[in-house]
Amino acid sequence: LLYEEIDYLKEIENCDRFRNNFEQAKFSHIRAPKTYHDLTTDKVLTMEYVPGIKITDVESIQKAGLDPVDISKKSAESFLEQLCRHGFFHCDPHPGNVAVEKLSNGEAGLIFYDFGMMDEFGPVERKGLVDFFFALYYDADAKDTCDALERLGMLRKGADRMSVEKVGQDFIDRFQDTLKSGNQWEADLSPEEKKKLNRQRRRELGEDFLSLNADSPFIFPPTWTFVLKAFFTLDGIGKTLDPKYDLTRLTQPYLKELLDLKDGNAFQTTLTRVLKRVGWRPVDFDMAITQPRRVAKIESIVTRLDKGELKPRVRAAEVERMIERNKLVQSNIFSAVLSCLFLNSAVTITTLGTNMVGAKPLTKSFFAAAVMFGLRVPYGFFVKLRKLDEYNERFGVAAK
Repeated sequence: LLYEEIDYLKEIENCDRFRNNFEQAKFSHIRAPKTYHDLTTDKVLTMEYVPGIKITDVESIQKAGLDPVDISKKSAESFLEQLCRHGFFHCDPHPGNVAVEKLSNGEAGLIFYDFGMMDEFGPVERKGLVDFFFALYYDADAKDTCDALERLGMLRKGADRMSVEKVGQDFIDRFQDTLKSGNQWEADLSPEEKKKLNRQRRRELGEDFLSLNADSPFIFPPTWTFVLKAFFTLDGIGKTLDPKYDLTRLTQPYLKELLDLKDGNAFQTTLTRVLKRVGWRPVDFDMAITQPRRVAKIESIVTRLDKGELKPRVRAAEVERMIERNKLVQSNIFSAVLSCLFLNSAVTITTLGTNMVGAKPLTKSFFAAAVMFGLRVPYGFFVKLRKLDEYNERFGVAAK
């Protein structure tokens, strides 16, 4: 992607594609310079000269009679449109690459420049992103959110979904509370308030946090590095234009325009959501019809358990922590035993084997080994073991 930034032939194609994606009348305020293919080579790029006001120059924007708040909203919506509908987005929308102009109707228009750093993802990822937003904002469903993250390639398949969904549901509940109440986001709280919330959360979800840290279920695909970079850049621009700018809250009303992407068309999405609330979806009818079969299967499993034909496997997080701690303790004891063994051998050779061939170098080697293994004992007890106990204590599951 970085090498493509200096490929002018690729950039001119990107510019044309970007312009064509925003040809609809409702995006008439989005503009990209016209390109001249007959005057462009791999060393020269020829485009239309389109002057504008720097998007972060609030004073000039206000002098032109334009509304900075409206501009911040339009910039956010333009990027969400690129991500969710086009799947082709500008990776570097910094203030030097986005300008503002006054349109003939008196409203603000956005001008985008520099299309060297563009990236894209396919329909599966776009669908996953839309599903993620709907699961997070409207359905508040951790399972659907995790399914969407799997499609986006951000959640490993086969990960411990129980812990991920439990922690995820806690996050979604707090997200929904903040969204509805209009309170501050956690990132905006004071350090003391953050610590208080973290302590409370660790007490409630300590086991699950430890499980997530141990399993590392999340992956970060390279494409999303550029997505987040663009989000952070837009967030900075938005806060410059409007101190009350909040991209998270701006996303919610925009999602209504993406109903057609959720299940193929807006009617299908609306119908599915209504049927889900009343329990009349095809999957609900299937569940009702196949319920006797499911009950019979459960009875069969219980019977086999009763006869001892099945052996259930249980993952005990507390036992795993004890085993991990015992490994460290045993490693330290083993080091202490080896240190004593080498020390005894060195002393024995020094006392009784002075006339033995190679006694001196052998004695020195044994003393050195005794010192090396001896030093590992306090390091293991006072550094490694203490570090493990402090780590567990942070999540409210310290060893007793």
